Amino acid sequence: MKISVVVPAYNEEAVIERCLNALVNQIVPVDEILVVDNNSTDRTAEIAEKYREYGVRVIRETVQGLIPARNRGFDEATGDILGRIDADTVVEPDWSQRLAEAFADPDVAAATGPSWFYDAPLRRTGLAAQRLLCHRVNRVLSGHPMLWGSNMAVTKECWRELRDHACPGPDIFEDLDLAIHLHRLGRTVRYSDRLRAPVSARRIGGPLRDLYRYLRTWDRTYALHGQRRAAAGARMLTLAGLVVLFPLVGLLLRAYAPEQGRLSLRRLFSRGAAPGSRPIP
Repeated sequence: MKISVVVPAYNEEAVIERCLNALVNQIVPVDEILVVDNNSTDRTAEIAEKYREYGVRVIRETVQGLIPARNRGFDEATGDILGRIDADTVVEPDWSQRLAEAFADPDVAAATGPSWFYDAPLRRTGLAAQRLLCHRVNRVLSGHPMLWGSNMAVTKECWRELRDHACPGPDIFEDLDLAIHLHRLGRTVRYSDRLRAPVSARRIGGPLRDLYRYLRTWDRTYALHGQRRAAAGARMLTLAGLVVLFPLVGLLLRAYAPEQGRLSLRRLFSRGAAPGSRPIP
């Protein structure tokens, strides 16, 4: 079983090296790694090219957007299993091994797993929250399993069938879109709690307006597919989360000292930016 991993990337020089280090140091080696450079103007492609000797291939997709970049990577990948993570994902050392285990069942067409924030405090709490909000809540809203774009995979055979059904975007959650179409095609999505891939907290550490603009895509994706009740539920949860959780999480990120691995009152009251507040390109 050959595993390919696709990493869409746009101006990700700050995080791409850590991502690739994790991929090339898997306990069970990944067969192919494709970094899809989506018109980056920084050193993203240059950094990725340095990993060519480890099986990393840089592809350039000129049509801007996560979905065109993802599609290009999946189309060019040669593996039986097509993994998909973000450039700020740092997979666990046994990630590829767990991926192979998930697809040992021939009925499984797609697999996904949980994440937490590696640059934020309270990682166990973050893991539990991600399981709840990104997997269980979505499953309740939609009635079927979800995919988590920072930590997911589909079979090559499934992608060939799914390719013409996937929506082009741009203002949708591409992982939710794929999960909806997989369900409609009668395909099996496997959630594996051992398939773990930490991600950066930079999005929730950014400006509230940017986070709101991003989260509004959640209910819009459901609405696009005619799931009005799910869309209404996602909209309510988004507003509640922004009002209740965002201020608390913002304080935790501001107080977190990553070099010390603990919360710092001095950092909380300083003017320095929180570690998760790096802007998203």
